[in-house]
Amino acid sequence: MGFGGGGGKNKVHASINITPLVDVVLVLLIIFMVLTPILLKQLEIAVPQKADVETSPPPVTSEQVVIRVDADGSLAINGAGVSRDLLADHVRTIFASRRAGEKVMFFDVDDRANYGEVVGVMDTCRGAGVKVLGIMTKN
Repeated sequence: MGFGGGGGKNKVHASINITPLVDVVLVLLIIFMVLTPILLKQLEIAVPQKADVETSPPPVTSEQVVIRVDADGSLAINGAGVSRDLLADHVRTIFASRRAGEKVMFFDVDDRANYGEVVGVMDTCRGAGVKVLGIMTKN
């Protein structure tokens, strides 16, 4: 605010200096920008504990179909060897008498098997009528 005496050139000019107000608002804005992510990260969650119970896999029954793909590309359905050329026909005969909900095939794949070969076998089985494909794991 400017002060001056009375008269011509020295008139009183009333003006508000808003620079301190802007400084205070910017400091508050920065404080809220820093604190907001910190406050949002404080969510409490309850993670269930891992069960220590050992479960054994269910035994393979005659109704379950498990196809084994070895590292060398050889195939076996429920332990019986099958050539790649006859795979589709063999799968069709196995699933011919089953309903749609029972057309499930499990794949037991060697870790060293060729990925492209395994996907090709899966595609062949899907084309032969298998509705659900399952992959067996070691654990």
